[in-house]
Amino acid sequence: MIVFILMLLSLWVWPGGPEAGPLPAVPPEALAAAPAAATEVRFPYYTYPDNLTLCGEPVPLKEHVVREAMDREFVLVVWSRAQTTMWLKRAHRYFPELEKKLQAKNLPLDLKYVALIESDLRHRAHSSAGAMGPWQFMGPTAQHFRLRVGPAVDERFDFGQATDAALDYLKSLHQQLGSWALALAAYNCGEGRVQKELGLQQVNSYYHLALPEETERYVFRVLAAKVVLESPKTYGFDIPADALYEPLEYDEADAILTQEITVRSLAAACGTYYKYFKEELNPWIKGTSLPPGSYHFKIPKGSAARFAEAQRFGRLEPKIETPAPPPAKPKSKP
Repeated sequence: MIVFILMLLSLWVWPGGPEAGPLPAVPPEALAAAPAAATEVRFPYYTYPDNLTLCGEPVPLKEHVVREAMDREFVLVVWSRAQTTMWLKRAHRYFPELEKKLQAKNLPLDLKYVALIESDLRHRAHSSAGAMGPWQFMGPTAQHFRLRVGPAVDERFDFGQATDAALDYLKSLHQQLGSWALALAAYNCGEGRVQKELGLQQVNSYYHLALPEETERYVFRVLAAKVVLESPKTYGFDIPADALYEPLEYDEADAILTQEITVRSLAAACGTYYKYFKEELNPWIKGTSLPPGSYHFKIPKGSAARFAEAQRFGRLEPKIETPAPPPAKPKSKP
């Protein structure tokens, strides 16, 4: 296109008549140096190692069905650039705490990727089925693993407590099923369903087991996340260190409330605002106030003395019930 335009210009007569003459001919070297009209865009082809493990267990990638299932999830993770970028940012905040808990319980570090797949590491995540929090617990399962779930408090949203419960659950599933891949499948669709299918199909490997499509993809998605997040630069994710989310810094404080107290006053007592106190530090608080009881709070770093003083001198604001308006009087007929 550029060459064609230059040729037309070389034949064009400037305004002013024929005596003005044509433009000088374009030198051949200038034509050769002209850029192509459209630059060809090439997308890199990324691949993953031929030998992969999940929680120390080998993945049978030589089986074409397994390889193709892994390909699908790997390509989706690599090319979901926005989502994977956010994974990397949040992982920098939450993985250090998660890794400490895994090491304390002598569990494989790969299990941290389960939380990533379950919720994108968003502690307020919830599903249409009713699963809540970073580990997507259903209510009965959460209560079985000693999480409080009620009208005022839902500990499924507390990253630390939900992680402790999830790791206990995963450990229990591994003890029942004998492999981590099966344990993760059971975490996704329930141990009852996995045990039923194992008995029905008479196989003992996750990779040979027919399960609901979501569960068949689940373990491979965990694997794909592991591959990319362990070596992000290999796959084109070069995020500056100062763009990663730092772990939250906070102190911890216990409080015994003898009356219903507003969350607003709890936040003010430690020098912060309602949204930060509730949504960032204590997302397990469901409403705008807490009933009488014993609580363990995360509070801004350096505010422990101020918070204790507010409790000691009764500076926490009780919730005041607003009286219901009187019933409307019936209109009299004219």
